[in-house]
Amino acid sequence: SCPNLSPVALKSISVTLSIHEFVACVSATLNYENEEKVPLEASFVFPMDEDSAVYSFEALVDGKKIVAELQDKMEAQHKYEDAISQGQEAYLLEEDSDSRDVFCCNVGNLQPGSKVELTLRYVQELPLDADGALRYVLPAILNPRYHLSGQLEDSCLDIKTPLVPLDELPYTLSMVATISSQHGIQRVHSNCPLNEASVTCGEFVFLMDCSGSMQCPMNNQDGSQSRIEAAQETLILLLKSLPIGCYFNIYQFGSSYEEFFPESVKYTQQTMEEAVNRVKLMRADLGGTEILAPLQNIYRKPSIPHHPLQLFVFTDGEVSDTFSVIKEVQSNSNKHRCFSFGIGEGASTSLIKSIARVSGGTSEFITGKDRMQSKVLRSLKHSLQPAVEDISLRWNLPPGVSANLLSPEPTVIFRGQRLILYARLTGKMPAAEATGEVGLKYTLQGKRFEDKLTFSLKPKPDADLTIHRLAAKSFIQTKDLGLTQTSAMDKKDVLKISIESGVISSFTAFIAINKELKKPVQGPRAYRQIPRPVLYKAFRSPRILCGEFYSMHKLYIILACCRQQGQLIVYIGAQWFPLVPFFYFSLKVIGGTKLMQLIDLQKANGSWDLNEDLTKILGVSLEDLLAAHPHVDLSGWATALAVVWLHTHGKDQKMEWELLERKAVAWIHTQIHSLNLHWFYYPYFLCQIC
Repeated sequence: SCPNLSPVALKSISVTLSIHEFVACVSATLNYENEEKVPLEASFVFPMDEDSAVYSFEALVDGKKIVAELQDKMEAQHKYEDAISQGQEAYLLEEDSDSRDVFCCNVGNLQPGSKVELTLRYVQELPLDADGALRYVLPAILNPRYHLSGQLEDSCLDIKTPLVPLDELPYTLSMVATISSQHGIQRVHSNCPLNEASVTCGEFVFLMDCSGSMQCPMNNQDGSQSRIEAAQETLILLLKSLPIGCYFNIYQFGSSYEEFFPESVKYTQQTMEEAVNRVKLMRADLGGTEILAPLQNIYRKPSIPHHPLQLFVFTDGEVSDTFSVIKEVQSNSNKHRCFSFGIGEGASTSLIKSIARVSGGTSEFITGKDRMQSKVLRSLKHSLQPAVEDISLRWNLPPGVSANLLSPEPTVIFRGQRLILYARLTGKMPAAEATGEVGLKYTLQGKRFEDKLTFSLKPKPDADLTIHRLAAKSFIQTKDLGLTQTSAMDKKDVLKISIESGVISSFTAFIAINKELKKPVQGPRAYRQIPRPVLYKAFRSPRILCGEFYSMHKLYIILACCRQQGQLIVYIGAQWFPLVPFFYFSLKVIGGTKLMQLIDLQKANGSWDLNEDLTKILGVSLEDLLAAHPHVDLSGWATALAVVWLHTHGKDQKMEWELLERKAVAWIHTQIHSLNLHWFYYPYFLCQIC
């Protein structure tokens, strides 16, 4: 059991996963038991991927199944409160009003000694990885979401649940998965134990989260990089990989924000060096996570002609005003694309996926042992390559039949991506053998194309209504922007589709009441909150050197500096958590590996200078290189050797330096009149640097 916690009613979570092609069907059962002598009300806040279409919620009490009905959220909440006040057992499942990827499950009037199983079911599309593999992630971490005073009055996130390290959770999690595909399965991989781009121009703006939570580690492995360290290394890679002729800027944000340049600047050696030096000084010291203000500042800037804006957002997603941010990005989607990156366990899938989707960009999540660098560079390649644009659909259907698109209108498709659209056919369906046709028109590199798909109008049997629920979820995602950001008309549509389809939204909730209870539950009711996991471990009795009281949004906390990894520690209640150090004593150097040292030396035009810093990485003395070089331009000689080193020593991280190498080779081609290319393969130096 957890120290300093009351007994926990949630004992275990069991998940049954079925994956067929690119769709996951999930059943999650939460097992509760009241070991106390008084009736309990238990509240459990947990994460859910924002693409999940939750369509069923039921309770099994003493062998009797109670199926919840999907109703208007306010009505469901009132019924729940009325039921438990009258001594009835009641169960409520609701999606958070301010974020689509947070859910709250309430168990009301759990009698002493009684057990109950609550089961929720959902379906979800699976994202496609770069190598063509499908990925399913079971969300387990829900980080504290930063919010301003006065926000979240009707939010699951406002519940002050206790936080404990992963390995100290008082309940267990188990999962059984079955996977099938008519195309065959090449391999199955788990991250936990089982027990061609053109060098186009553009404006690249990087929005980097420097809030306190970015000091947390990328994972719970010993020696893991902090999120901010991984982000710094990634930003340097991005800056080195940008194409000549583009414009760029960098914002760092927390409770406030700072921009590197008043306006986006042209990419030159001078501006690149200035930006790299400032990136190396970045710290996770800007307090909370307020992303809306810097976004608005970026969108207010005038557009640069012939340089489309590409926005890269890096955050651990711990914000509360999710729908306000999504709406801001959506309202500016006609002038930019957003590529978003969720850093670390618990990043908001609702925020990360939605801002990419509404702007025609892509989203990535960096968790566990994933390398941020490779995933971000993949997105940079997407932003540089020609994309499918000007997408439209043309339907060819029998008379009397029409199609209404439920998914958002597609705007762009990148190479390697897939397009999934949901539409509802209405009207009188003709004979069983009738077919329909849909044509996808699009523009690629100035040329117009059309692909056609013929389909049967006879629906296939589907007792689980999987496609219907995914279609409903797609429609809800388009319209549902939470309690305060959704228009009255859209709320009406969302409420209607949600209740008709049985798929939960921010305006509906599942409510179940045990009306067959023979007599009301007796005795005073105690309220219990289920703890949720955090990635970092609590510090045990740190040695305090100094301490002072601070007030942050009406929460009084004690800041204390301790001799534990030079970090500042926050004391809250009976637990210690690492926060942002005001004085950062870490001696870890960004770019400590030889690969990062080599990348750090590359110039904006893609070349390297021949100097002692480079020769230390190559493992050859400067004197030997100068004595043996082929009497051509020294920078050309140095660049050729650096490219060879990348291919021999950095081949396992090729995804991260491909764009750097492309710049280097392009620069060499411009120097070809003075570079004798056969020296690329000079055997002595290949031997030395390999």
